[in-house]
Amino acid sequence: MKYAAPFKMNKEDSAITKVLGKAKYFGIYDDATNRLEVIENKETGGPAIFTELKKADVDVLLTPHAGPGAVNAAAQSGIKMYYCGDERKLLLEAVKELQEGKYPEITASNYQQFH
Repeated sequence: MKYAAPFKMNKEDSAITKVLGKAKYFGIYDDATNRLEVIENKETGGPAIFTELKKADVDVLLTPHAGPGAVNAAAQSGIKMYYCGDERKLLLEAVKELQEGKYPEITASNYQQFH
């Protein structure tokens, strides 16, 4: 499974940023290969980023923020979104906490809590 999160910097140890659609980079972790890579976000808005994430075969997006456009785009692309909290953390920490069942899924019916 591949997990992604918005990053501010082009560094594997970058903390997850609170900005989703305007994030400069995305960290992508593949648990099958135990590999983390950082890709540049070439899009300018929330919904468009899901096209790039889908091309990278991302299954799950971990984020501290999601608006209605991102929620709809995630659903259309088949990418599940989870709220990973507002505190500073690295992608690998967030993946571990998600696997432990600590994060709620962000959906069309509850996204206002995470906006």
